[in-house]
Amino acid sequence: MFLNFLFHKKREMLPLPYKRELHCHIIPGVDDGSPEMRFSVEYMKALHEFGVERVIFTPHHTEPSYMNTPQRIHPLFVDLRAECAEAQIPIECEDFSFEYRLDESFINMMNTGKWGEESCKLRPLKDRYILIENSFQQPLLNLDDVIYKLQDKGWYLIMAHPERYHYYSSRGLKSYEHLLDLGVELQCNILSFSGYYGESTQKMAYRLLDEGMISFIGSDLHNLHHVELIRKYLRSKDYAEIRPDLVSMIQNDKF
Repeated sequence: MFLNFLFHKKREMLPLPYKRELHCHIIPGVDDGSPEMRFSVEYMKALHEFGVERVIFTPHHTEPSYMNTPQRIHPLFVDLRAECAEAQIPIECEDFSFEYRLDESFINMMNTGKWGEESCKLRPLKDRYILIENSFQQPLLNLDDVIYKLQDKGWYLIMAHPERYHYYSSRGLKSYEHLLDLGVELQCNILSFSGYYGESTQKMAYRLLDEGMISFIGSDLHNLHHVELIRKYLRSKDYAEIRPDLVSMIQNDKF
């Protein structure tokens, strides 16, 4: 018993609370995520280690830095799928979509009627779901109008990492309740619970969980540092305590 006290066994790494990853930046060389294919393959190996069985990739769609199109992403997606098969990584590369920044470029696409053009077609995560995000500085002044227009076109909206928007979290739950009232579902990052993005983000992630306001979780994986941080968090006592609630609440594997 004395030896057990001296040499604590490393805590077991519990799997992520989902089998479908739906927010990650693993397509190589297209945004601030994976810089090249060899890193993408390593990230996929890590997701398998974390219990993921299928992945929907979501590169940024943001003006002006990352104006990605389906035509640009598709061949890279095919190449990544082939590389994963060659490396014998037992993960299904299910599809790709985008993390759509609701910015002036996005509004311009809406207002000019370009939705039908190949380069402007929205590509869903699954069915008619799309992942959207705000700027980290401030939301659109007419955000509600944009949401209504998208919903009128039949899209179901998932807001990426709302716990990270300090202009929301500083107002308590009010902004999140408003989003939910509009029919927007919320996706938190797993690393938000670890404190990686700061104490205020961590507190809001836990509060949203406690209030039952989260529908989806994502890794938002960008780099090897994120891989190591997720690996560490999945071994933590804090994660073991909240994992049952996450598993019962989130919808990653149910749509």
